[in-house]
Amino acid sequence: MRIAIIGAGAMGTLFAGRLADSGQEILLVEVSLAQIDAIGKHGLRISDEAGETRHILPIGTADRYVGVVDGLVVFTKGMHTRAAVEACRHLIGTETWALTVQNGLGNVEAIEASIGRDRIIMGMTNWPASLVEPGHVQVPGTGEIRIWSAAGMHSQRLDTISEMLSQAGLRCVLDPRVEISIWEKLAFNAAMNSLAAVTNLTVGQMADRPEARALVFAILEEALLVAKARGIDVDAERTRRSVEFAFTHHRPHKPSMLQDRLAGRAMEIDTITGAVAAQASYCGVAAPVTATFARLLTLLDGDTRHSSP
Repeated sequence: MRIAIIGAGAMGTLFAGRLADSGQEILLVEVSLAQIDAIGKHGLRISDEAGETRHILPIGTADRYVGVVDGLVVFTKGMHTRAAVEACRHLIGTETWALTVQNGLGNVEAIEASIGRDRIIMGMTNWPASLVEPGHVQVPGTGEIRIWSAAGMHSQRLDTISEMLSQAGLRCVLDPRVEISIWEKLAFNAAMNSLAAVTNLTVGQMADRPEARALVFAILEEALLVAKARGIDVDAERTRRSVEFAFTHHRPHKPSMLQDRLAGRAMEIDTITGAVAAQASYCGVAAPVTATFARLLTLLDGDTRHSSP
């Protein structure tokens, strides 16, 4: 298949390399000049448990490409989803599908502005990946992808995409209840990212400070209550265990919102912490800690970008 991967960050390049190795034609759509330059000149380097591979792939802004693609795989941050997909409208045909395993809420709705909901596949992935430098992604372990149709129906298209991802070594599972996984990851991200971005603490530092630990779990519990109010049957104990696992095994890690804040980039507030706060208000669920952190993050986000060079 001919597939455009929108957003050539850590996850986008991981998927691009694996899918290209399995025989798919991959087009990387990116706006970062550093990433375009590095991959364009030197190829994409992927370092994983098996060693290092290099991939020669086309990369550029959306207007570089012509002709309809079979599918889009969207990896931009949530606040950029709508504009990024709209920039690829000339690549979208009547049968083009879109896959999102992005963090947070609202990505399906953003994609739906350009592609019918019946052709959107939504899901969650726990594959670990990080950019070492432009053009070089580190994959320290393995993971899986869980997907289902955004329209709620099984289809041959869904089977084909799942099989393609699994054949690429990305281990894909069809899950009609994928919203559970999406919300459990949302609760985890809202808790860990919010506190880290406001306090500048690493995961290990949050784990070691009782006040920080308490706030992480306060946000987590509020997010889980909101999910329950929306009829999402999240497993609270499993989600708590994922936080404790991170506290023990991911101690040096700086969550992505903190990384963005330190780099002067916009943070994913509206699709993560802000999304939980908004859903809480809609459902009539009290989420005072989450709402406060959403406001704090908004203040910090504006200040960070205003003061960045």
